[in-house]
Amino acid sequence: MNKVKFNKILFLVAYWIASVIFYLFLEMAIEKYVTSFYNINNYNYNFVRVLIIGLSVTILGASALASFEVLFFSKVLRKRPLGIVLLIKTVFYLFGIFILTSLATLISLSFILDKSLFHPEVFNKFILYLTGTKIWARMIYWSFSVMSALFVLHISEKLGQGVLFNFLLGKYHSPKEETRIFMFLDLTSSSKYAEILGHNKYSLLIQDVFFDLTEIVNQYNVQVYQYVGDEVVLTWPKEKGISNINCIKTFFAFDRVIKGKSEYYKNKYGLVPEFKAGLNSGFVTRAEVGEMKKELAYHGDAINTAAHIRSACGEHKKKLLISADLLSLLPSIDDSFDLEYIGVCELKGKQNVIGIFSVQEKISF
Repeated sequence: MNKVKFNKILFLVAYWIASVIFYLFLEMAIEKYVTSFYNINNYNYNFVRVLIIGLSVTILGASALASFEVLFFSKVLRKRPLGIVLLIKTVFYLFGIFILTSLATLISLSFILDKSLFHPEVFNKFILYLTGTKIWARMIYWSFSVMSALFVLHISEKLGQGVLFNFLLGKYHSPKEETRIFMFLDLTSSSKYAEILGHNKYSLLIQDVFFDLTEIVNQYNVQVYQYVGDEVVLTWPKEKGISNINCIKTFFAFDRVIKGKSEYYKNKYGLVPEFKAGLNSGFVTRAEVGEMKKELAYHGDAINTAAHIRSACGEHKKKLLISADLLSLLPSIDDSFDLEYIGVCELKGKQNVIGIFSVQEKISF
């Protein structure tokens, strides 16, 4: 399990633990008000015991449900409309929560009555709970809680990993400078593919290949900066990009995924798509831009240079080109890849030039 999936599971578990704690405090307040209003003196409501039971069941149940959501459910429903996904997941979670809350209630009744779980008196009280109004109040509360958690999670995925939280904190409100690595990943022969397939089928091809990119993005700590037609711009903070040579391995891992699904692409589109990419690193300014539609933007020569390097792939007939500046940051790249010095890349509108290298995976026999 990669870090991104683990963080999603951790978020869901933490969110539902917080929801349980809030609900139990709310329930305690209501119980105290009711017992005081009706002058009930012999009502045995032990909040600490209820809290321990509730948290125990929640931690175990939420961990199982969240793991199922992130590791399985999200993959199955990834291509469905957001509204349908939220509806299906909400029904699934409410069923799971119904089971968990019922179990917690049954255990609490056993403690309150000081009898075993299978005692008739406990069972009769449990049936009254299932047919009463309290369970409906709980399920309505959890409906809003589940929907809000899933909505936040999906919005976070749309904006990009970690972006929503930083937006809420105002981290992007003031421009800040940082060192980042950028990859411009572009579909080779895109005009030819569009002509052969037609616009609708070509768009389906783009959807498919970027769908296959998702797992690679999660695996190599990549952030998707933006999609531009048949091109995607990926970015890393410098440390994450050079760690384990993630910025290089991302391209070849994606290339292997596409080749591994060559039969699928041949049968559906009559071709196997190929990509080219340009990589560069440098200082950029990060800022929140826009009013009607806010988004995170990066400005700086490092991005423009990466785009120019990508454009040079066609001229030199290479799949992956990187700048000399980035190469100098990468540890032991020659241990896993073949390097070839291509020359210099002239930057349009600039007087300076930049050295570029071709990178290929070493062929093992």
